[in-house]
Amino acid sequence: MKGLYNNDSAYGLVTRANHWLSAILVIGLIGLGIYMTGLPDSPDKFELYDVHKALGIGVLGLIILRLIWLKLSPNPPILPAKRWEEVLAHSVRGLLYLSLLIMPFSGWAMSSAGGHEVSFFGLFTLPALVPESEAIGDVAKTVHAFVGNILFPALILLHIAGALKHHFIYKDNTLKRMLGRD
Repeated sequence: MKGLYNNDSAYGLVTRANHWLSAILVIGLIGLGIYMTGLPDSPDKFELYDVHKALGIGVLGLIILRLIWLKLSPNPPILPAKRWEEVLAHSVRGLLYLSLLIMPFSGWAMSSAGGHEVSFFGLFTLPALVPESEAIGDVAKTVHAFVGNILFPALILLHIAGALKHHFIYKDNTLKRMLGRD
């Protein structure tokens, strides 16, 4: 059981699995979002929107589980770096967590405001988050677009750059810990 939990020097299996599954889903959702919004209206486009929404629900579930798991099994400390790098790493991580909440909620609000359902692959449908409203939909769409097109990609690039800097320049175990090879 100890391999499931984080400890002072390593990320446990639960954290690593959540991290990599979230990463794959988020990168896929960004790509799918860009692709589907450029398509002309058609039944195929609306099916892609349904897939996008369902995967967004999956990301929401993963971030909620991650935050709960973080209380049960705190992350190991950041490996020594310059103070500004530690502050940046904590800030980026916190903003990534926040973005992982904002994106699904803003998408859900956008769909609800437009009178559209948000279903998880037909297994269940979320209740409307907000009433139908063009104004609320416009705000939700703006938030979703800003976070998805600008903030999220910037944070992801900073996160990856930090991991690669630790791996190739500092030659420490930061990346290895998330790969389970510490």
